[in-house]
Amino acid sequence: MNTKNAREQVVDLLMEIEKDKTYAQLLLKQALNHTEPKSKPFITEVVYGTLKYRLKLDYIINSFSKTPIRKMKPLIRNVMRMSVYQMFYLDKVPVSAVINEAVNIVKKRKFGNLSGFINGVLREIDRNKEKIAYPDKNKDLTGYLSIIYAIPDWIIKEWLAVYPEDLVEKICSALNERARVCIRINTLCTSKKEVMEILNQENILFEPGNLLDEALYIKQVDNLQNLSSFKEGMWTVQDESAMLVAKVVRPKPGEHILDMCSAPGGKSIHMAELMQNKGEIISADVHAHKLELIEKNAKRMGVDIIKPVLQDGTLFRKEWIGAFDRVLLDAPCSGLGIMKRKPDIRYSKSLQDLKGIVQLQKALVNHAVKYVKEGGVLVYSTCTLSKPENEEMASYIADELGLELYDIADTIPKELHAYIKNQGMVQILPFVADTDGFFIAAFKKKRI
Repeated sequence: MNTKNAREQVVDLLMEIEKDKTYAQLLLKQALNHTEPKSKPFITEVVYGTLKYRLKLDYIINSFSKTPIRKMKPLIRNVMRMSVYQMFYLDKVPVSAVINEAVNIVKKRKFGNLSGFINGVLREIDRNKEKIAYPDKNKDLTGYLSIIYAIPDWIIKEWLAVYPEDLVEKICSALNERARVCIRINTLCTSKKEVMEILNQENILFEPGNLLDEALYIKQVDNLQNLSSFKEGMWTVQDESAMLVAKVVRPKPGEHILDMCSAPGGKSIHMAELMQNKGEIISADVHAHKLELIEKNAKRMGVDIIKPVLQDGTLFRKEWIGAFDRVLLDAPCSGLGIMKRKPDIRYSKSLQDLKGIVQLQKALVNHAVKYVKEGGVLVYSTCTLSKPENEEMASYIADELGLELYDIADTIPKELHAYIKNQGMVQILPFVADTDGFFIAAFKKKRI
C-alpha cells in the first residue's frame, strides 16, 4: 500500500500527467492498484476534477496570486489547483482542512518557505469566492464559456461556428457531467432479464439504458473486471452512442466485414453478436499488443468469427480491394465527444493537431472506400464534435470518392432523429441522451 496520504498521491499524479503528457486514465488505474480502498474514490474524484476544471482553476488562482500559475513550481502549482478544486466543488470537505493539508504537503516536500504564500492565497480565494470577475457572457461569449466550463477557447470557437450559442453551452455543460458506466448485454449468451437478476445477486445497482434495450447503466462499482458476470462474458462496457455504430453497419450473418481501426474490439464484438457469430470479421489495428486485447475480449464474450490482423490503415492492402461486404472505419479523432470520460483530452489537443488528424482520416478513408465491394456499405464514425472530422469528412467521401449516403433512420433511436442529416449521418450531441458525443455516417458503394 502507498504510505503517502490521499492528497499527496493526487498531487504526484497531477505532476506526472503534466510533465509526461501521460494518459490520466492509465496512470490513475496503475496508481489505484497500490492504494487503500477507502482513499480510491477521493483520489479519483480530485484527479479527474482538477484535470477537468484546470483552465478555470488557473483563472481563479491567477486572479489572487501575484505569481502567475505558469511561473509556479510544479508542486506548488498542482497543490494550488487541487486545493481550489476541493474548495469549489467538494462541499463535504471543510475549507480549513483543504488549506491545512496544502500547507502540510509543501512543508513535507521541503518548500516550507512557500507555505505562507499557499496559505495566504487560498484563504484570500475562500474569502472572495463570490466576487471573482469572470468574463462577461454578453461581451465575450467565447471567453465566458471557455473559463466557466474549462474548455480551451479554440474548441469553443469551432463549436460556435457550427452551432447556435445556447446549443454550445448545453454541449459544454454536458461534457462536464460525471461520466456514467454503461454496459452492453451479450445477446449471444444471455438476456437482459438474466443479467439484471445476476447484477442484483452481485449487489450492483443499475438503471435502464436511455436509447437501447441492451444497455444498462451500473453504479458504485470499483473493479468491474472482478464481477463474475463480466468474467463470464455476459456483458461488456460500452457507451450507448458507441453501440449505435454496429447498428448502423447492419451486419448480417455470413458476411465478410472489415473493422479498420478495431482495438480494443468492442464494435467488432458487437457486430459479431448481430451476425449471430456467423461469417468473418477482420479486426485490424496498427499496434500488435492491441491485437492481443481484441483476441482476449472476443474470447471472453464467446465470439470466434473475429480475426485480429496487424495492419497500418494508412498503408494500402491490395488483396483487400473489393473484398468486404461492409467496412467500418471508426477513425482516430480528436476525441472531443468523450471529454467527460477523459478530461485531459481538452488540454492535450490543439487546432494544429486537428489539421493533422483530418489528414490521417483522409488517408484511411481513401483506402477504406477501395476495400468495399460494389453495392457494399462503408460506415465512418468518430467520438468527436468537430465539423472538419465529421460533416466535412462525410462530404469528402460522397463528393470526392463517389459513395452515396445511405439512409440510417431505421437504425437510429427516435430520440436522435432530429439530429440526422441528409438521411445518412448523425451527430450525437452529449446532452441529448447523456451519452458521449459521437458522429456516424453510412455510405453505399455504387454498382458499376
